Amino acid sequence: MTEIAVKAENLGKRFKIYPDPMGRFVEMFSFGKAVRHEEVWALKNIHFELPRGSALGIIGANGAGKSTLLKVVSGTTPPTTGSFSVNGRLGSLLELGAGFHPEFSGRDNIFMNAAIMGISKREVKERFDELADFAELGEYLGRPVRTYSSGMAMRLGFAVAMMSHPDVLILDEVLAVGDQHFQKKCMDRIREIRQSGTTILFVSHSVYHVRQICDRAIWIHNGEMIQHGDPTRVTDDYVNFQYAQSAGKAAQLEQTGHAVVAELPHLGDLKVCRAGESEDCETFGTGDTVDFHLGFKNPSGEGTHHLGLIVSRNDDIQVFTSRSKEYGQRVTGTSGSLIMRVKLPLTSGEYYVSGFLLDESCDHVMDQRLAWNRFKVEYNGMEKGVILADCQWLTPQEAV
Repeated sequence: MTEIAVKAENLGKRFKIYPDPMGRFVEMFSFGKAVRHEEVWALKNIHFELPRGSALGIIGANGAGKSTLLKVVSGTTPPTTGSFSVNGRLGSLLELGAGFHPEFSGRDNIFMNAAIMGISKREVKERFDELADFAELGEYLGRPVRTYSSGMAMRLGFAVAMMSHPDVLILDEVLAVGDQHFQKKCMDRIREIRQSGTTILFVSHSVYHVRQICDRAIWIHNGEMIQHGDPTRVTDDYVNFQYAQSAGKAAQLEQTGHAVVAELPHLGDLKVCRAGESEDCETFGTGDTVDFHLGFKNPSGEGTHHLGLIVSRNDDIQVFTSRSKEYGQRVTGTSGSLIMRVKLPLTSGEYYVSGFLLDESCDHVMDQRLAWNRFKVEYNGMEKGVILADCQWLTPQEAV
């Protein structure tokens, strides 16, 4: 029987909003006769079960209730309705600088937080160099935390959160700050702790990171759980909903919970194939010619559109982009497709393809699928880097 690490049943969180500080005072001393507050439900009827060792991605717009849910599960704030349970040691990284004393140095804050988590001073000393290397704060470890930038505070917070070897780890937008190098370090560490059996609750606005880290996802909208399931399906529907909402077409979606807007132009299929073939292929060699088949649908048949592709490495580094407009191609009618053919200059690695449907001017994205398809490249040469450049080595006489 699968062990449940985190369980939420009918979770709800209500806040009282007062128009001004005096309103709270008047209500308190009127013994309930004068109501001055407005009730706002940040969460309503949230329910899920998370097996041990799994990872749950939580997505939604700003103000949807994602961070409130994590605060409830972490015990920072109590629920108004429902219940939840967490089995095992809990570690969390919810807000920049949370739990840090601004006047203490980074080093002092590490020891202080370790004591709070029940970790001995001896163990911290044994692991201190490892934590310091991960945080990459250098001499700033000896300076007050109030002098840290947001990225530095997150580095310190992430290192501290990893210190306790938690059974359940809660992460709220930990990859939103910091440079790309540190983001990759965090991603690698998150993968490591998940492989060790740690259960993860992960809030992010990056659907790419949710797909990379999580094996399930929930989408929260206005405090309610709209969708729960496979992270690719949930994130696809969420992205489409965002675009439909910006176009004023979301009323139907809010009722159904699915971002399928049949009347809007949208992408069809994306296949990555060998040149001249039509079946998906997973592995290519450096220098192979590859066809990217990208389809579209436009039920109204109105307007002219362009297609675009972004190929990214699995650490989220964009390798190259291409739009049909630059090559004199466009799509019209109710359906169709274009093929982007390219000789792959990529070296060994795993790559992801994102597709885009653009309006005639290419100023507006009508639909997108992020990290939609994937493929691998195998290369046995000695050259390093992202691409294998078409180079020549010449003598000065040959170069004339």
